[in-house]
Amino acid sequence: MLLILVLNGIFHFWNLGINGWANYFYSAAVQSGTQNLGSAFFGSSDWGNSITVDKPPLSLWVMEISTKMFGFTPIGILAPQAIMGVTSTLLIYVIVRKNFPAIPALFAAAVFFTTPIVVLMSRYNNPDPLMLLLMLVSVYAVQHAIESNRLRYLILTGVAVGLAFMTKQLQGLLVLPSVSVAYLFWGNAAWSRRLKNFAISGAVMVFTGGFWMTLVDLIPAGKRPYVGGSQSNSVLELTWAYNGVDRIVGTDAGPVANLIPEQFRQVDSDAGLTRLLNANYGQEIGWMLPAAIIGALLTAFSWRLLPREGGARALAFVAITWFLGTYLVLSFMGNQIHTYYTEALSAPLALTLGVASAIYLQHHRLIVVRVVAAAGILATAVCTWLILSSVVGWPEWLDNGIMLLGALGAALSVVRPPARWLEVGAASVAVAAMLAGPLLTSALNTTLPQNGSNPVSGQLTKSQTSINRFLDDMKHGNPAWAYDVAFGQTPNTAILDKLTASSGTCLWAAATTASQTAARLQLEAGRPVMPLGGFAGTDPSPTLQAFKDHVEDGKICYFLPQDEFLATQSKASTVSDISDWVKRHFDLEVINGQGIYDLSKRIM
Repeated sequence: MLLILVLNGIFHFWNLGINGWANYFYSAAVQSGTQNLGSAFFGSSDWGNSITVDKPPLSLWVMEISTKMFGFTPIGILAPQAIMGVTSTLLIYVIVRKNFPAIPALFAAAVFFTTPIVVLMSRYNNPDPLMLLLMLVSVYAVQHAIESNRLRYLILTGVAVGLAFMTKQLQGLLVLPSVSVAYLFWGNAAWSRRLKNFAISGAVMVFTGGFWMTLVDLIPAGKRPYVGGSQSNSVLELTWAYNGVDRIVGTDAGPVANLIPEQFRQVDSDAGLTRLLNANYGQEIGWMLPAAIIGALLTAFSWRLLPREGGARALAFVAITWFLGTYLVLSFMGNQIHTYYTEALSAPLALTLGVASAIYLQHHRLIVVRVVAAAGILATAVCTWLILSSVVGWPEWLDNGIMLLGALGAALSVVRPPARWLEVGAASVAVAAMLAGPLLTSALNTTLPQNGSNPVSGQLTKSQTSINRFLDDMKHGNPAWAYDVAFGQTPNTAILDKLTASSGTCLWAAATTASQTAARLQLEAGRPVMPLGGFAGTDPSPTLQAFKDHVEDGKICYFLPQDEFLATQSKASTVSDISDWVKRHFDLEVINGQGIYDLSKRIM
């Protein structure tokens, strides 16, 4: 296990600085939190406290503590994420090892840490690594609650799920049904005590997850920043709409979906059982997905083969139900799904394969078990071949080579070898074939700089309509407005000098649309920049009148227009109204190709 952790640490920490500020949107919020305690509490994009990010601030708090200790640098922001990734790998091992032998636990840990989306996000500053770590803590805690009958472990489960909710809201609850049913059905205490403990844990979860959001909504709107991502300045709406129902049933009518041009939409919706295997998601999570489904079926149909003592059956239940539930949600949710959402599937997928491999290890004398295991190995080899052959950049022999290795491993798994060393050799061939594709892609991830709102793994796809290709086109400035949304305009030195020099004369150095641009300006200038309309420019914050009042009071020094971005917005939007008002009342100055309005020099 130590070797796996060392390799995991290398994957997560080596060349970590290549990502710079990573997602500027969250890095700017971390910067704000280090400048102002109020900004830290609310998770404000800027320390003028105009608007929050579109998630609760728990993951920001972790990064802010790190930067307070080690300095506000990209490494200071990203190091906690890498640590969380390694810790999650350790937890995968510990969870499986508690009820099964070491080899399945090691296999589960290896599957997890080599999954490309895990490596990608453990080197990035999105909230997903913290959410996943907390979900794994809840599984670890419920294991101990089942076996020890101690309330403190069930309380820890409630705290962990509540904090996962506070990290990324409803997505953090995907593990809740599994751990809840597992405790109720496999707990050793009397039913009356189980129900009592379950109620206490549920109350702790609700309090932990809901305290911050309730407190924010109780604070009068005029005394706090606008809640980014909501249309009514409400954390409750943010939770159930923007980060809830809209994500599940969202269509192309949603603002995020509209950012993807029609030519990059393969179909009206790619929702379905094969979604996570297509060109958008395959390199992230698709490698062992069919094998995990086969493993879940093997576990379900081999239920009687699982040990009755301990929590083996409870863990098997948690693994396969958490995996299948998350798989179905990601497969059928609306078009506002992002590729990195697939990290939520990585942990239950690894646990499922760990449990299935334990069944194989203990009952491989049964021909049915060997055939099912061979099917999983072969399915992984086929997926690897399909994924590698659908991208550019790898040697031409690689996909066929892994396919042949996988076919050999599958064939050797069916035949019962005459000697122990042959059995070990066959298993080694099978594991090598299964891990080769994701391992190579994860290694590649450590060499590719990632920035903006949607990092992606691996090589460019051959499909010209994939998100992978769309993002690559954006990095080359096509279309320019999309680059502004996903990556933000690159600020030039002269404008940064103006913003830096505004210190002491106004609260916000500038205001601009597209939050990534505002974030980059703020990070480089070291001055708060107001992101009009929040992340996608669609939030009604600030109102036109509020913006006018800020200008009249001398609180905003400059306005930076982004006309190409505004062309994608509704003409009746708040940001469009503000931009039109500025253009009518102030003169445009162009500095090194970028426009800027001095809001202290009104012309009419």
